[in-house]
Amino acid sequence: QVWQDAKESGCKYLHFGYESGNERVLRLMDKATTTAIMTEHLKRTAEAGIWNHCMGFFGFPGETREEAWSSVQFLEQNKEHVHSLGFGTFDLGRHNPVAKNPEKFGVTAYKNPEWDLALDYYFTVKQGLSIEEAERVFEEFERNHHPGWDLRLFIREYIFLYIARFGLQKLPDLQYGSAKITGASPTLAGKM
Repeated sequence: QVWQDAKESGCKYLHFGYESGNERVLRLMDKATTTAIMTEHLKRTAEAGIWNHCMGFFGFPGETREEAWSSVQFLEQNKEHVHSLGFGTFDLGRHNPVAKNPEKFGVTAYKNPEWDLALDYYFTVKQGLSIEEAERVFEEFERNHHPGWDLRLFIREYIFLYIARFGLQKLPDLQYGSAKITGASPTLAGKM
């Protein structure tokens, strides 16, 4: 009932920071949720008519390649409730919990004094995917993911504006796969 009430109150679009579809990685992040809880809420919000834009990344410190691919499996298992994606690789932001406690996460941050305005740092990990390995997983995901997640809008905030103006029923027209079928001229969507 909560999500139906949210919809009736005007909620049309949800940035769902799911981050990972792997239980161990969620615990490493101190995410305070489980894949079962995320699945339940993805389903409930979709049933209420709310657009789910899921955001996640590969390469959290300690994450293995197999665990990264379990995130992909989670998305595939929930694809009828996941409407669009914002996906990438882990960045070591200068003020995030990993940067503040690198030893806990097995990270070595490289802080270059010449980059005093940098918002994130280059880093290495003791275990798990390196930055370069996480990039390769992401590139493979980009080539092989569910085509319905590719929208012909580059900026995620535009999705909300589109929904506010036209409603959810017109959003399938923005999917790259639909553009191929209808003959519309697609643009490179990328991940948002």
